[in-house]
Amino acid sequence: MSCRHHFWAVILIFSSCASLLNRPDDFERGIELYKDKQYGEAISLFKAHHAEHPDSDSTLYYLFDCYRQLGRSEEQILILEKLVKRGVDDENVYLNLTYYYRKHNRFDDLYRLLLNLPPATRDEVDKYSAVTRKLFAELICGAVTQNIRTDPMIFTISKGYLPIFPDGKLYEDDTLTVAHLIILLDRLVEPDYPRDLYPMKHISTKSYLYLPYMRLVHFGVLQFSPYVMPDQYAKPSTAIHAIEVLRKRGRFD
Repeated sequence: MSCRHHFWAVILIFSSCASLLNRPDDFERGIELYKDKQYGEAISLFKAHHAEHPDSDSTLYYLFDCYRQLGRSEEQILILEKLVKRGVDDENVYLNLTYYYRKHNRFDDLYRLLLNLPPATRDEVDKYSAVTRKLFAELICGAVTQNIRTDPMIFTISKGYLPIFPDGKLYEDDTLTVAHLIILLDRLVEPDYPRDLYPMKHISTKSYLYLPYMRLVHFGVLQFSPYVMPDQYAKPSTAIHAIEVLRKRGRFD
């Protein structure tokens, strides 16, 4: 082969390699399919890319949204769990996973998730989530040792963990205030007189909430704060901490 022919052979080889190097990878092709709303095809490419690049959070986010677009809840949960395991600092991941655990009645998983939230994420979840009667019931279902096979409201009412209203309605969507939470938690502890009594700014010693609150502080169910505001909405982190203390005391065995 002449030197000239050898030179062009080398050029062609390098040109071929360059075209291979410039070829879009699985992630880029997945994004193009995603933009075209071809979610099923995009999933295959995103999964292939994630298999080679397991540290890619972006791939997991795209996979999650593809499954969401296709209405595939179980796969969405698996992706969110992977992101939680990776410790992502994104409250939306935890809020979405909370939603799906509740939707699929996975109360054990819901309980563990909310109990072990990172501090910064916990504050964000507190900000965007409300403690309703139903969520309170679901958290108790996550704390009990037995397998729950009925509606969480029915179960907790039947066990005396939640009161039933005189009209027989459940009011499961009612949002709990701090005052409501104090009364509900006080039903779950012994009716002992609290050992110590402290002055409070927003709860008078003559208030119906004062002794129940002090009793809960006495048992370690709630942490004392002189600035508790009874009309504020209860925080999920407060409810889950209190229920965990009660669980460790054997209240739900």
